[in-house]
Amino acid sequence: MSWFSVQKYRKELVNDLCEAIKNGTAPWQRPWSKVVQEWPRNAFTGHHYSYNNAMKLYARAKRMGYTDCRWLTYRQAQDLGGHVKLGEKGTYIQFYVENGAVQITNAKKEPVLNTNGEPVYRAQWILKRYVVFNAEQISGLTYYVPEPPKIHAPVKKCEKAERILQESGAKIHHGGNEAYYNFEYDFIQLPKMEEFHTSADYYATALHELSHWTGHESRLNRNFWESFGKEAYAFEELVAEISSMFVSAETGIDQTKAHFDNHAAYVSNWLKVIKQNSQAIINAVKLAHQASDFILKNERAREKADEKKAS
Repeated sequence: MSWFSVQKYRKELVNDLCEAIKNGTAPWQRPWSKVVQEWPRNAFTGHHYSYNNAMKLYARAKRMGYTDCRWLTYRQAQDLGGHVKLGEKGTYIQFYVENGAVQITNAKKEPVLNTNGEPVYRAQWILKRYVVFNAEQISGLTYYVPEPPKIHAPVKKCEKAERILQESGAKIHHGGNEAYYNFEYDFIQLPKMEEFHTSADYYATALHELSHWTGHESRLNRNFWESFGKEAYAFEELVAEISSMFVSAETGIDQTKAHFDNHAAYVSNWLKVIKQNSQAIINAVKLAHQASDFILKNERAREKADEKKAS
């Protein structure tokens, strides 16, 4: 993919996300409660898009008013018997595709060998760009009926979320009326659960602070704390907010409008950071995935073990 294409992709992603943030509809700013939102997926393969592509398509759908979560390339639409409507413009997405292997060499350009004396190779990847269209831009497709929203009954405690917080090993103190992560002394401070409007607000806040906790030098070492200023702080807040959303999606914890209203002060700073550097949102999503993977590693291992036992 050319440098121009990469820059165009990033510009489109930034513009759509900035618009979504202004409207309070960014993927990590869901202004509704107790509804599971469907993520963008490819209608031909059935696979959900991941990382920045999902963010971009989600934001584009909100911006254009699409309610269908399905996306297709021009050829995929034809293969399903559909036709892209006249005048419709597609959305660029990008993937890294494996393209053979290259031999690894050392600083002296000598082949690196394994313990058996055999050359060591690594996968070679190239960046490819595709244009996709939302199903609402395509005629001739079967009508899409989304699953009805899942309504969760109010709960006082979430067993899975409690387990994740406890097994993380993070020092969590309760009391007072502030929620924050103390980097110097490596602990999380939260008000007591009964001080929150709902348990969902408590867990969303706890997971947000736990995401900050993963950035400590002894864990993922994000090092943002060494960079002072509003921009550095806003970037870390963006990482933590997206990570909290990812973890909440897996644990079934709703993120309510009240939770995001409490973070409203950061929105203008998020916009400033993203607009100044298009790479910022790319990096934020990547770091948020690392943080959420770190938080969920024990829970995922448990689920795999349970599946193995069941089989």
